[in-house]
Amino acid sequence: MRIVEDRRNAWKAFSRVGIGYGAFLLVTLVIQLEIGAIALALSRFGIVITFGNWYMVIVSLVNYVVGGIVAYIIVRDMPVLCRPEAKKAGAGMLVSGFLICMSALFFGNLIGQALMTIVSALLGKPMINPVEEVMKGLNTWAIFVTMVIMAPVCEEILFRKVLIDRIRLYGDKAAILVSSVVFALSHGNFYQFFYAFGIGLVFAYIYIKTGRLRYTIIFHMVINFLGSIVALQIGENPLLTAGYSIFMLGAVIAGTILFFISQKKLVLYPGLMENWGRGFFKTLFLNLGMILFFLVSAVTFVISEIS
Repeated sequence: MRIVEDRRNAWKAFSRVGIGYGAFLLVTLVIQLEIGAIALALSRFGIVITFGNWYMVIVSLVNYVVGGIVAYIIVRDMPVLCRPEAKKAGAGMLVSGFLICMSALFFGNLIGQALMTIVSALLGKPMINPVEEVMKGLNTWAIFVTMVIMAPVCEEILFRKVLIDRIRLYGDKAAILVSSVVFALSHGNFYQFFYAFGIGLVFAYIYIKTGRLRYTIIFHMVINFLGSIVALQIGENPLLTAGYSIFMLGAVIAGTILFFISQKKLVLYPGLMENWGRGFFKTLFLNLGMILFFLVSAVTFVISEIS
């Protein structure tokens, strides 16, 4: 009877998570649609809003702040009983964690690109990578502020700190998996989904083991910096491109090896109300809130490709 009650409580908790983060996606979607509608209305009066640098910075900030506040209001009353204990991370954990992130980034990006190539062939039209399209119209400073500073700070607070602190009592496995799925789907497209899920697993583990968000924020900043600023700047320089490629290849190989080696060293806390085992998938994901979150996510995936 106790097991049934615990599972029911967990089902309700993860449903609330789905509602909270589904609301986050819905709010950001509404904000973007409203701004687009306003821009269209103003254009009829000869007032043109340029969808460029300042637009992207301001809209991104509004999305994170307003959407984040809405999500936090919904989940804030969930009990924080197993907050990760703050401790200093060893150099070995940080180096191996970063290299594993690089391998997750590489293979996740490969899967995303391959999937969208297949979709493109089936539909008979090219699929557009929304991130690449956005960056084409932005200056370096706007990309840096939005992707290297704002996104890592806001996303780590929302998807690691706020979320994991409230679901870790159901076990590290559940906390790592759910936070990574929510993080990945919140990116709104398949190009980013797979690598966001992979690095989300690593970020969640590091946060759980150290209790310090600074590590994952820095990792997130470095990864976004390499994938945006550095990748754009070296494009026209063959020597820098070769050096960058060698660095990435070495990091991916080392990260892949470390990933398999580290599997035996993982220590995961079972939680006060762990629900990992038979029926865990239904408890974590097949609840009303999570189903709503998946539906809103599907809408954002479609809109990102159409727009």
